[in-house]
Amino acid sequence: MSMQARTKKILAVVAVIALVAAGGLATVVTLLVRDAPETLPVVTAYSNGKTVDVQAGVCDSTMRCADLEVAYLPVQAGTPLQMSLPKDIAEGDWRLNVQFGDPRTGEVFEGFRDYTPGEVYSVTVPTRENEQLLGVIIQQPSSRDFAPVWAVQTLPGLNPAAEQSAQ
Repeated sequence: MSMQARTKKILAVVAVIALVAAGGLATVVTLLVRDAPETLPVVTAYSNGKTVDVQAGVCDSTMRCADLEVAYLPVQAGTPLQMSLPKDIAEGDWRLNVQFGDPRTGEVFEGFRDYTPGEVYSVTVPTRENEQLLGVIIQQPSSRDFAPVWAVQTLPGLNPAAEQSAQ
């Protein structure tokens, strides 16, 4: 059973069209992937049996931020906060900023620690009974004018998302 010449031509044209379409699709996908915005990794925070994913935003040197969503995870005084960092952060330079408050005096204390590539993949922020962890920020070095930032609000009873949805 042999194919007619006309059938062979039609199959050849269909094959060429399929190859051109596949090549065009591959080109479009390549361009979209190449031009897609770089996604930033997610940090996981844990305390009191609860976990929250912390999305990144970008901030300038004065901490004016774009697309920064502050995660909320209440941490009771005397309870530690644990943070797990993905490889993309842990294997680079980064800084941990912490802010504590003394409920008795109202004083606020800030501190930071710089980490080197591969030094740690998780960190525990301890607290004492008489100090309240207010918040934690993880920063990577800036590229150009902006740096990736991950922020967690930890003061119990102060959930910015719940307050916004109640308005």
